[in-house]
Amino acid sequence: MKVSSWKSAVVSTGDTASAEVDLGDYYRKLQVLIPTLTATTVTVHVSNESGGTFYPVHAFDADATGSFAHTISSGNGGIAVVFDIGGVTHIKVVLGVAEASDTTFRVRAID
Repeated sequence: MKVSSWKSAVVSTGDTASAEVDLGDYYRKLQVLIPTLTATTVTVHVSNESGGTFYPVHAFDADATGSFAHTISSGNGGIAVVFDIGGVTHIKVVLGVAEASDTTFRVRAID
């Protein structure tokens, strides 16, 4: 199993997306450590190149209902979520609503 080192994906105050994170290689899964947040959703957007177009991750299976988003209730977090990112090199963590302060997510890729 190939596992990347832990990296930070920081969503700045007032923003809804982190800066892009270079995973260093192609990976199929992404583990995200989600800190305590206000009520929002957490999704991952992916690209196959630095500075490229970022696309939301969608789950296509019998139970899929659109974007694969993890919903957080106000004051909750402190959990780990694994996203299937389909073999890409760059990601952004995207929130449904901006937070009142910088928010750091820890991410690592798995293949």
